[in-house]
Formats: sequence, C-alpha cells, structure tokens
Amino acid sequence: MKLSKKQFEKLLQGNRLILSFVGMSNIGKTYCAEKLHDVGFKHINCDDLIEAKLVPILNRLGYSGIEDVSRWMGQPYDKRFTANQEKYLSFEKEVMEDVFAQIKNGKMQNTVIDTTGSVVHTSRNICDRLKRCSMVIYIDVSENMKEKMFRQYLEEPKPVIFGDIYNPRNDETAKQTLRRCYRKLLSLRSTLYAEYADVKIPREAIEENMNVYQFISLIKQPL
Repeated sequence: MKLSKKQFEKLLQGNRLILSFVGMSNIGKTYCAEKLHDVGFKHINCDDLIEAKLVPILNRLGYSGIEDVSRWMGQPYDKRFTANQEKYLSFEKEVMEDVFAQIKNGKMQNTVIDTTGSVVHTSRNICDRLKRCSMVIYIDVSENMKEKMFRQYLEEPKPVIFGDIYNPRNDETAKQTLRRCYRKLLSLRSTLYAEYADVKIPREAIEENMNVYQFISLIKQPL
C-alpha cells in the first residue's frame, strides 16, 4: 500500500496505520517493530506465532524456543529438512491468514506486522494481500553485510526456508554448499522483497541510538 506523507500522517494520527516489515532473518525487523511498540503500535510477531503452533511438535522432542525450532527443522542437508520446512510454511500461511482476518474484521489499531524472512515463500497471493492491506517496508541488506549475516546464521541458527535453492554439488562439503546456496537465497529474497516493498530502508540507515520519531521519518519516504 503506497502512501503519501499526508495519508501516512492521517492514518497514524487516526490509529489506523498498518505497517509490515520484510527482510532477511537477523536484519533487525523485530528491533524496529519494538521501537514502534513503545509508542503504542500493536506488534504482531509472526515468528512467535509460528513457534506457538509448533509447540506440540517441539514438546514431544523436549524442545522449546526459537533455537530449538531451528534444531527441529535442521539444515538443508538433513533428511528431515524438506518435510519440516513444508510444515513450517504451512503454519506460516495459517498465521498470515489469521492476521488478514484481524484486519478484515476491523480489529486493528496502529499495527506493525513483523514478518518472517520466509514470508515471500508462502505464496504470491499472501504477499499481494499483505501489500494491499499494509505499507510494506523492506529493510535492505548491503553486500558487505551478507557475509556477516551468514556467520550469524551459523552461530545463532534461526529456521531458514531454502525452498528449492539448496542444490549440492559432488565437489563441495556440506558447509561449502550451504554458503553458496545461502548467498543465492539472499539474492532471490532481495528481489522478492523489493518487488513487494512500498519503502526500502538500508539497514545501515537504522542507527542503534535512533529514536522512534527519527525512525518513523525514515519510513515515510516513498520507494
């Protein structure tokens, strides 16, 4: 949903502004959403909602928390990965349908939808609907941040949907394949995030000491 600055302000002051953050895991979507929550925005954390749906499965394995969601899903070279990423995506689609139902029922105040990195893998229909009902803000990752993100992904695993991007070669180790395919995944997702975005913000523009009003001024800017 593209908004002029005037439309943005009118919805914000009327407590009817709906924003969505898209971008890769660990890029800072939740950090930004929490800034808005501090000034009265409802924060819908899709990661938490998916994790809640996974609780019965995780409990049977003695797992809990986002790190154990990653442990349950595994890495793309694990046999369980394909089935588990499909299960994760099915729950993500349910979560998005729940969000759309809330919006349709008029139960939204100023709200920020903190999507997962994999929202662009759900379906084009879901992404189109997200764009129609909210102003989509893409937090972009620069080339020099991608290697840092890969290291962080290995050190602090989060559930990452690869779709059909993971394609091992005989002359590679599992880690080499993961590194190559993760970069391909970043490139694919960057294209998809940009396609749906109404506003694109470079991650470097979001300063750690930035107050919420400075941040809001960033997201008022058109793409």
